Amino acid sequence: MLDRLLDLLFPPKCVFCHSLLDEDDSKRGICSSCYEKVMPSVHLFEGEFFDRGAAAYIYSGNIRESLHRFKFGGRKEYASVYADLLIKSFGDSPLITEADVIVSVPTNRFNLRKRGYDHTGLLAHRLAEKSGKDYLNVLSKTRRTRPMFGLKPNERKANILGSIEVRSHAEQIGGKTVLLTDDIFTTGATASECARVLKQAGAEKVFVITVAKTEKSY
Repeated sequence: MLDRLLDLLFPPKCVFCHSLLDEDDSKRGICSSCYEKVMPSVHLFEGEFFDRGAAAYIYSGNIRESLHRFKFGGRKEYASVYADLLIKSFGDSPLITEADVIVSVPTNRFNLRKRGYDHTGLLAHRLAEKSGKDYLNVLSKTRRTRPMFGLKPNERKANILGSIEVRSHAEQIGGKTVLLTDDIFTTGATASECARVLKQAGAEKVFVITVAKTEKSY
């Protein structure tokens, strides 16, 4: 009853084009048109400290707008749709099949209070549920960093260095292959710093999956 009322007050819209969804399309969160046109593919990327990485989309157009709504517009429900798409792209790949646990890039406390939710944690948790893996809330930000937008690659690396730590569950990542999730891959500075501290804590391998990557990873 409550779900039907919420649908009337806030009708479900496509994750990508934001058009209203019919009953069938609302189950997957994507309209029929986008489901045919905006299907995920595999975009590989490399970085320091992590072993391999891939994204399902290029960060542009409707993908960019969708992730902006997810990150800043309160669209927490997008996490489940993104997780489905990541499974569609990588469900049979070693990135997921060889992973022992799934973790997320941490959000600092200021942004967490501002947004009211941990968007990367939600994504990782949904991906863990759908892939049958364990999710560990293991990483935390030790200090607030400058926004990465507009920073050069070396500035991004300096900005994030030393700002992330393994706060708990360290014993559960020792000798394991860890899958790190994030929304967007740009230069790899954040993913690499996360991978560095995870390996310091005993992780054997670190893989990275993101919803999207920028066209140029610098």
